[in-house]
Amino acid sequence: MKRFFKFLIISIIIVSTSFLVFKFSGVYRVNILKDNINWSIVAKNCKESVTFDKDEEDNTYVAYKNLIKLLKKDGREEVLVEKDELCIEELIYYKKNLYFLSKDKIYNYSLENKSLKIIINNIPTEGKYLDRHLIIKDSKLLLSIGAATNSGIAENDKKSNLMNIPYDNSPINIILNGENYGEKKTGAFMPYSNSSVKGQKINAEEIGNASIVKIALDNNKKSLYACGIRNITGWDLDSDNNLIAIVGGIENVGVRGVERDFDYIYKLDDGTWYGWPDFSGGDPITSPRFQGENKVNPIISNPPNKVVPAPLYQFSKLGNIKYLAIDKDGAVLGKDSRIFYDKELNTICSIDKNGVLYKLLKLRDESRVGGIKYLNESIYILDSGIGCIYRLQLDNSSLKFNLPKSVSIFIIILLFILVILNIIRFNKIKK
Repeated sequence: MKRFFKFLIISIIIVSTSFLVFKFSGVYRVNILKDNINWSIVAKNCKESVTFDKDEEDNTYVAYKNLIKLLKKDGREEVLVEKDELCIEELIYYKKNLYFLSKDKIYNYSLENKSLKIIINNIPTEGKYLDRHLIIKDSKLLLSIGAATNSGIAENDKKSNLMNIPYDNSPINIILNGENYGEKKTGAFMPYSNSSVKGQKINAEEIGNASIVKIALDNNKKSLYACGIRNITGWDLDSDNNLIAIVGGIENVGVRGVERDFDYIYKLDDGTWYGWPDFSGGDPITSPRFQGENKVNPIISNPPNKVVPAPLYQFSKLGNIKYLAIDKDGAVLGKDSRIFYDKELNTICSIDKNGVLYKLLKLRDESRVGGIKYLNESIYILDSGIGCIYRLQLDNSSLKFNLPKSVSIFIIILLFILVILNIIRFNKIKK
């Protein structure tokens, strides 16, 4: 009887421990939707983080609202920057430096001398479509700044003070057609309730909306890279160093909404105007594909060009595609496959060079993606809702029989209990 109680206690401990393991592992579990890839967790304790990046030594930098934390590859953690006044939304690593965006400023934190300095300020901070991102291209820092409005017209959203309703600042000199919209007859690129007249000039701002700004890191000099880009929700470089971005289409809302627009994937070239707010997806706003009950006219009378570049890919949905990582080496998927997050489906997906779409991962309901990166032949996904970073890799194993982790653990426990029972039985027989 004494041995029986001892066995019972051991069994309870084993089962309880197993339950805790199931519960813990279940928190991070995701569903693989494509063959030949597998996933693992490379970092935890990332809950409520906003963005991340990694260096060439496989250390991870995770940004929160007001701090940046280093997760070393040996498991140790270190807070690098912490300031209450910060509101970080983007961070990248480059040559022993961290560059991050907070409010109207870009900061540089040197990992070598632990110094923090501001390199750019007076960046637009208001607007419903103000997606802002950073990337390094050709040793220059690029900053994308989305539009303050849906299609160029400031509108009363019933939330902002009438004197502080966001409107778009043009990054180039333009001349207006005199089109005004809404009850207050508001003109394009003008404060709410301010009307425009035909031939009115709008002067370029040093840092405008719907644009990409290029920053030389040796002297912090700014220049315009490209504009007429409504809002970039994710971008990366492909194997040929082309800048590839997900660009949001115009919604069918407000006083200048359009019908049947979608999100797009674009190749963005230096010195190019992409047409917003008078073009979307390469088509003029007057195109039959956009026309609904109300006719929408162009608002710029002197467009830089009358034909604008077409996208590389057109999605079948609007406002749900975010983040972008490109498999430059074909290490996980096909070469130059584009990996992104579909917010509506809560799924990580990819599109290959032939435009074929694949679903890769189905995330948990609690998940909240904060970024996707392709680094060191792996795809990394920050899930700030669950609080971890997933890694997707090519599954090189052949003829491999996979079982769910929970089933595997149950089998192990069952075998262990059977072994214990046989030992007890053997001892009884021996006596």
